[in-house]
Amino acid sequence: MAENQHRVALLFDYMTSEYSNLLLDGIKTACELYNIQLYIMPVGEMHNMQIPFDYQNLSVTGLLTESNIDGILFASGTQMHYLTKAEFSSFVKSYRPIPCLSISVEVPGVPSIIVDSTNAYKNLIKDLVKNQKCKRFGVMSVHSNSSEVKTRNRIIKETLEENGIDYKTVQIWKGRFDYSSAKLELEHYYSVHKSFPFDAVICLNDEMAFAVTDFCREHNISVPDEVCVTGFDDIDRDRYAVPSLSTINQQVFKLGFESLLTLKAQIEGHNVPKLQVMDSKAILRKSTARYVSKNLDSRYISVDADCGTANDKAATEWYRMKNQIYQINRFYSEMQYDTSQEQLRRRIIDDVRAFAVTAFAIVLFNHPIEMAAPFDFFTMPKKAELFAAFDYTTGYDSNNVDEKLKFNPSKQILPPGVIQVDNRGVYVISMFHNTLQYGYIMLRTGTYDISIYDLLSNIISTIVAAVHSFALVNNEHTKFQQKYDKLDIIASTDELTGLANRRGLYAKGQTTLKFAKTMNQKGLIVFSDMDGLKKINDSFGHEAGDKAILAESKILKGNFRSNDIVARIGGDEFVMICPGLTVEAFERIRQQINKDCETWSETSKEPFKLSVSMGYVEYPSDKVGYQITPLLSEADSMLYLEKRRKKGLIPVS
Repeated sequence: MAENQHRVALLFDYMTSEYSNLLLDGIKTACELYNIQLYIMPVGEMHNMQIPFDYQNLSVTGLLTESNIDGILFASGTQMHYLTKAEFSSFVKSYRPIPCLSISVEVPGVPSIIVDSTNAYKNLIKDLVKNQKCKRFGVMSVHSNSSEVKTRNRIIKETLEENGIDYKTVQIWKGRFDYSSAKLELEHYYSVHKSFPFDAVICLNDEMAFAVTDFCREHNISVPDEVCVTGFDDIDRDRYAVPSLSTINQQVFKLGFESLLTLKAQIEGHNVPKLQVMDSKAILRKSTARYVSKNLDSRYISVDADCGTANDKAATEWYRMKNQIYQINRFYSEMQYDTSQEQLRRRIIDDVRAFAVTAFAIVLFNHPIEMAAPFDFFTMPKKAELFAAFDYTTGYDSNNVDEKLKFNPSKQILPPGVIQVDNRGVYVISMFHNTLQYGYIMLRTGTYDISIYDLLSNIISTIVAAVHSFALVNNEHTKFQQKYDKLDIIASTDELTGLANRRGLYAKGQTTLKFAKTMNQKGLIVFSDMDGLKKINDSFGHEAGDKAILAESKILKGNFRSNDIVARIGGDEFVMICPGLTVEAFERIRQQINKDCETWSETSKEPFKLSVSMGYVEYPSDKVGYQITPLLSEADSMLYLEKRRKKGLIPVS
């Protein structure tokens, strides 16, 4: 690494996300300007249980140590669909003291850059009502906990009502942020109603807007003469689609550029703003050009007169993609033949070069790691080997090296001299199959479409897994160990909540307290149970009681830190072991938990209310030190006193 050359990692959702790639373009441009090494890590959507094993993408974050990385950029907006803000905030802060920056979502205590789309969105919707004479509206929304999604929905509702549209008359569809789910929602609506009585459809992203325009075309509905369509993001395709798409430009490229500059200043020890806000701009194109738009606020809205050569560009892209898809399909077919690890190591370099890749590496852990349950943090093993690699820049080629390089991935992402990580960026991708982690892939992409490289990585992961499984087919000890580990996880996990159960609490707790004793570390053990669970069960049934327990478990997990142990030890009893937590910090957590219970009770539409009592004990105790069993007993006694105080049986001190 050149002297003073910074190493930065970007965490975002998927390689194929157009928003993420536009953000990445801005970050890359800044990296090239300031000669910064860039590690690009697609980690999926955290806590997304709809895609099996998607959580495994997160394992590459185990490489984010102070010895490997100088700063981390979090594309937070891509992660807020299944996480609470508290959960994500805890995840980001766990990487301190590495300098961090959140993009598009404000994380308290972490420098953040966000985009305010309020004025641009209001202007776009106002144009639909006032200039395009739209009265009947549909909104293509999504199922998501994201604050950004909630904000967009709120702005749409407020602006329509401000312009005389009764929101009760607005049709709301909810799917996912993708083309297919939006198209399915529309087709289902049409099959039931046999008509599409709308003047405009407002979509929460551009991909869903393309689904709307295609649906209209297939049903002989003219856009924009009969239905105006708007998107959100202003991806490259918007300009040359037919019709070109009106949308919101969030200045994503600039957002990425400014984010990198702010992180660079942070790494160099400068004070940076806790929050920076950028404005969006509405872009009017042909999909809403029913009538001429007048009296527009040019600060937040503009008319794109040049909509590109749609048909020519679309045709060119189709033939280019058709050839690339044919090539990746042939690669997959050829890799189906049985092969040994050594045969795979020798041929994979030439196979990958055919996709215009300029640098590539496969890192294999000494032993596959079973990750049978979703996780937020992954601990890199201390032993790995470079299975295969090449880089046109360094000249390294593993086919010309007899001995495999072995190294510690928690100390270095790759051995020196293999791949030059530069300002163009290198993708770091988890290599897994089902519940097994095998290692990771490093890839500097070339001229092919990013979706081809995404598919290439998935195929390589599958082939490596198959070859490795074949090599171990006769190793009964390995099979037994894998089954044992899986059963051990199941036996240590509470079935209803997914938290640790009593067995898991004692196993993890004893390890935590033993470490605390070694480090002379203090902390708290918190004992809690729900108020009135028996009454809920008696009045509304045990299914309602289970809902209450599950809701309480999510509130507790969302408020305690990611390194705290949160367990359900039976019935309505929960235990938290919290290394380093002070009494003052716990009281703030207790207050927030009470507020979250009140909020849930008000919004859940359930016939019962959530409430929890909590007692705690500090460790080490003067009497029992770091012994887990007596500490739990002491915390339980404190909980009993707290419940008596709530009932007014003893005075509040």
